[in-house]
Amino acid sequence: MRPAILQNVVRGGDASAGPPLPELGPPLHKRGTGPRGRAAALALALLLAAGRAQASDAEWDWGFFASRLEDAGGDVRTRALGPLLERADSPDGGRLAAVRPVFCRARDGRGERRFSEIAWPLATTRRFLDERDTRVLLAYYKRFNVEETAGRYRFMIIPLYFQGRDKLGQNYRALFPLAGRIHEFLGQDEMAFFLFPLWSYSSINSVRTDNVLWPVYSRTKGKGISRFRVFPFYGYARHRARFEKGFVGWPFYTWARYTYPDAQGRGYIVFPLWGHFKMPDQEAWLFLPPLFRFSKGERMDYSYCPWPFFQRSRGQIERFYLWPLWGRRTMPGLRSSFFLWPVFRSERSDRGAVVRRRFWALPFVYAQVDRRRAAGDVPARTVARHHRLWPLCSYRQDETARRLRVLELWPLWDASPVERNWAPLWTLFSWTKIGQNADTEVLWGLARDRVRGAERRHVSLFPLWEWRRNDRPGGGREWNVGKGLIGRRRDEGGVTYRALWVLRWGGREKQP
Repeated sequence: MRPAILQNVVRGGDASAGPPLPELGPPLHKRGTGPRGRAAALALALLLAAGRAQASDAEWDWGFFASRLEDAGGDVRTRALGPLLERADSPDGGRLAAVRPVFCRARDGRGERRFSEIAWPLATTRRFLDERDTRVLLAYYKRFNVEETAGRYRFMIIPLYFQGRDKLGQNYRALFPLAGRIHEFLGQDEMAFFLFPLWSYSSINSVRTDNVLWPVYSRTKGKGISRFRVFPFYGYARHRARFEKGFVGWPFYTWARYTYPDAQGRGYIVFPLWGHFKMPDQEAWLFLPPLFRFSKGERMDYSYCPWPFFQRSRGQIERFYLWPLWGRRTMPGLRSSFFLWPVFRSERSDRGAVVRRRFWALPFVYAQVDRRRAAGDVPARTVARHHRLWPLCSYRQDETARRLRVLELWPLWDASPVERNWAPLWTLFSWTKIGQNADTEVLWGLARDRVRGAERRHVSLFPLWEWRRNDRPGGGREWNVGKGLIGRRRDEGGVTYRALWVLRWGGREKQP
């Protein structure tokens, strides 16, 4: 399994994929079939031509100009012009090709997830199994099964134009706000409109809502649900045998009656004067709502006076807020507090075997520590860390890998498109340790320190100095100055010297 720190490059939290519209670039196995493909192929050809060795097991290092090296995670990375051109091949079959920040293409080891991005977030294509979606600015196209030429698809130019075919094979089309019909959108099975907001309707399952001059007139019927509204004069909503709510002259008078089998009661609010709610296990009074509210119940008592500046509750949720100065909240599995909201916040969440602690000092500091509880003879231990000092640096650690990076210009949680397209551009220093392997890199290869267990190490300061050690059978030790101006190598064949990049002498012949 690949280390979690590196998985975010091809992580699949980015949705799936799309339709017969062309992808933003050809598949990796068909690179070069179009103009963008030829450009990407030319860039990768430059990577391969940057060194004299192109065999699959050859490594070479010309600093930030060009290199082909295996990183600490086992990926073979071929790079040129610092972070601008890169191709990475993983042992599990994953692949990445990038001309940053213009173009990037990546796939995971099993080929289930594929990504093509142009000047992200300008345009992107993502594929997951048989689904593919393409987005260019606010135009979005998705095909749910690329093997079905007449299958389900969706095309949108938000918020103006909608077209597609739903899972039942029905076609739809809409030009907003003039007229049209949209299926499977915003949680609804079907939506239609004419000169919106003049007339519209929506339906989900057997529940249909008709609107005239939305939001003035609305009526909903179906499956025990009934709603009616002439806003803001009068409206009500009934849901089977659960509740009935309504208003007269919204927001001045609203009311509710609850008919749940185990919770029946009623209440009302005369805005902005007072309100009252009474349930079998709880009763609440409101004065100048929503500023003052007092509730007493079996599971929780609370008081807001005035909301949101003073909040206090006891019971299932223990809360004491002097907003925005200071506050704390405790509930099953979660404990949180803040100071000068929203700048300073802390949180402790219980996830069963793992306890997560987080701290924010927005926008500059974020810290997260996951700690596994002790179990039997196994002591408690830290299983993951994530620290970020924006925009200077970030540090991440899981059970098998650690990474330190300088700079860190993305202020939010790691996003895989950012990792693929942008993060390498601002990474002036990085340190990665995976198991017994470690990589340290400064200015995209100007200086490197690569450690592979206790047997191998490579240190370089391009183009001045380089030193290698390989204590495995057949290995040796080597140093050179000026990439071959002068150098020395010692291995089982003896000692070899070099000068002026082309002259070599020394060593001895191996005995038969």
